[in-house]
Formats: sequence, structure tokens, C-alpha cells
Amino acid sequence: MKASDKVIIYDDSCPMCAAYTSAFVKTGLIKAENRQNFSTITPALAKLIDVQKSKNEIPVIELQTKKVYYGIDGLLEILSPKIPYVKKIVNAKPIRWVLNKLYKLISLNRRVIVAAKPIGNKFDCTPQFNIKYRLALVSVLLIMNTGVLFLLQNNVLPKSIFNNNTMQQVQLAHFYLVASNVVIACSINKKNAIEFLGQISMLATVTVLLFIPLIIANGYVKNGLNSINNLYSLLVTFFVVKDYVRRMKYINFFKNYKWVVAVNATCVILFITYLLY
Repeated sequence: MKASDKVIIYDDSCPMCAAYTSAFVKTGLIKAENRQNFSTITPALAKLIDVQKSKNEIPVIELQTKKVYYGIDGLLEILSPKIPYVKKIVNAKPIRWVLNKLYKLISLNRRVIVAAKPIGNKFDCTPQFNIKYRLALVSVLLIMNTGVLFLLQNNVLPKSIFNNNTMQQVQLAHFYLVASNVVIACSINKKNAIEFLGQISMLATVTVLLFIPLIIANGYVKNGLNSINNLYSLLVTFFVVKDYVRRMKYINFFKNYKWVVAVNATCVILFITYLLY
């Protein structure tokens, strides 16, 4: 069975899903007409899939047999015609276990990662809320952000307006900012608290990822980047503020928890002020 004989159905409200399924088309793994989204799926195909399961794991339909594969199995069906040994490799128990966990971590949290709601009256394929994987995402992002912060302090901050801080001071400020978010979360109901922590963690990750090019540049150029570092930091700040507003609107905190936004913004301002002075 060729990959072109399979249909992949993706969440068109998710930019990540749109991007990687588009890559499948561009690389010839599937035909353009076999890449369908949930909003325009035909009734015939809709009858073949488990709708609830499809919200959590992307479905791939084999047209001739009408068999449906979900998640990792679906991706393997698409990749295997061009990568013959991929099934054998991925189905090794340790690899399969890791990839299944990674897939669920991303898929179940994709709305948190992109902060995008279904457009208009489109089919809502928001994945099931899973507190275990949501907290796992928050924990993974916290560890990653802390690690990148070390690189930022070593390579960028000493050559910027934030040059008066030691590594210990930067990490202490980071710890207090994280602690303030946890305290805020403990003051609201559990579901909204988890949503808040997810969005804040993702925003922090977006922030540190935006600094990666600057970290690399400063690793090669030892002197003369102070002005560039400051300007770049200012541009990142503008972008992050805009994304913060977007994410708080996504979880309706401007409407339901204005005080959380006010307190959170105050804590961030204090964090930046501390690093400046």
C-alpha cells in the first residue's frame, strides 16, 4: 500500500498540525487531496473515525481497507513507504514507549502550545484535558527554561543593560517569578490554575527560544554586541507582551480573572526591575 492511498485528517485550528501535514505533501508522502482537515472532512470519512479519539490522536485512513490508524501508528503508516525500517525501529519497546509519551505530551497540550481556538463554526477537535500531561508539560518547560537561562546569563546578559547580575541572582529572580505564578495558581480553581500555568510556562519558553539566536551570536562574537543585545531584548519584550495578552485572552483571564493578570504583570515588572538594578 502506497502512502498516497492514505488520508490524514488534521486539526486545522492548530498551526503545528497544519505545518507538519503540509510537509508530508511537499515531500511526496501523501497527495495534496489526501490531506484533509476536520472542518471540511467528508461524511464518508467522518463515519470511519472515532471522533473523540481523533481529538487526541491524529487519524490516518487507509482508503482501500477503510482501516484507521491513530497517533504514532498513523504517522508510521505514512512514513514507512519511504523509510522502510522505521516501523521496526519505532516498535522496539523502549523507543515506542518514549515516542508515545512524547506524542501525547505534544498532542494533548497542543492548544496550550499554540493558544488557538477553533475558527468560527469549525469542528472543535480540542484534545481531552489531561492534568497529568499538562503538569508534565509545565515541568519539562520549567527545566528547559532554567537551562537556557544559564546560557543567557553566560553569553548575553553580561553584555547588556542587565550586566549587574550574577548567575545566582538571575536564577533567584527566576525562582521568585515561578513561585509567584504558583501562588497565583493556588488562589483560583484547579482547572483554570492548570490552564494559567500552562500558558505562562509556554510564554516563558517562547521568550527563551527567541533569545537562542542572540546566545549563538554572542558565543562567536565576544565584544561589540551590547547595543544589539539591548535592541534585540527590547524587540523580544514587545513581542512577548503581545503574546501574553493573546494567551490571557485565550483562557478568558481578562474577563474572569483581571486581578490575576494585574498581579502577574506586577511580578514580571518587579522581576525585570530587579535584574536592572
